[in-house]
Amino acid sequence: MDLQANEKIIMKDDAKSDYFGKGTLYMTSSRVVLDIKTGGFLSKSTEVKIDKPLGTIKEVSAPGGKELRIQFEGSVEPTTLHVANAEKWAAAITSALTISSMKEK
Repeated sequence: MDLQANEKIIMKDDAKSDYFGKGTLYMTSSRVVLDIKTGGFLSKSTEVKIDKPLGTIKEVSAPGGKELRIQFEGSVEPTTLHVANAEKWAAAITSALTISSMKEK
């Protein structure tokens, strides 16, 4: 994952998507990114499957603490990601959304 100018990684964790597979979930100061590991044993690479600005998140939850559900603008169904600390992720994203909405006012 390439960072944009003045962007910082806030959280990073192993994640699994039932749709995309296993990879790494990042929350930066401006977006949520999911990199998925692709290729075989000798030719491993990563492919960005989710790259959405924080401002496009309508709702975030961690039902049961085992999965992170993010509802992005324009999506019918929420994106479900399995991360070790789903409640911590939901709290961090909610906090980032609150801070960014305060900056806009």
